[in-house]
Amino acid sequence: MSKRIFLVKLSDFPANNRAVFNVEGHSILVIRVPDGFRAVANRCPHLGLPLAGGKVEGDTITCPFHNSQFRLSTGENLDWVRGLAGIPLPNWSRRLLLMGKRPAPLATYPVVVEDDNLYVEI
Repeated sequence: MSKRIFLVKLSDFPANNRAVFNVEGHSILVIRVPDGFRAVANRCPHLGLPLAGGKVEGDTITCPFHNSQFRLSTGENLDWVRGLAGIPLPNWSRRLLLMGKRPAPLATYPVVVEDDNLYVEI
């Protein structure tokens, strides 16, 4: 059973359209997108590094540390370890890093907007 947790008044949501909240021990990144809000774990499933500084384009966030890309709406891993510290990796090395494993998805959380309040369900 999920639990609805109040995050912030919509009028207080940051102007940069993203914020990190600590929700019952989980670091959750909330991003305002054109059609509402997305909430994801603020932790890349590859190395556990924070995603809050990642580039957002449409429904995709790119890890700022190794350029993996995730779909914000579903958590699907779209591209895994495209680079390290801003240096692109060749395709053959990316396949070697996978070693036959499917990349882990990003954890997502439902977001509820009610009146002027923003909630996340965990």
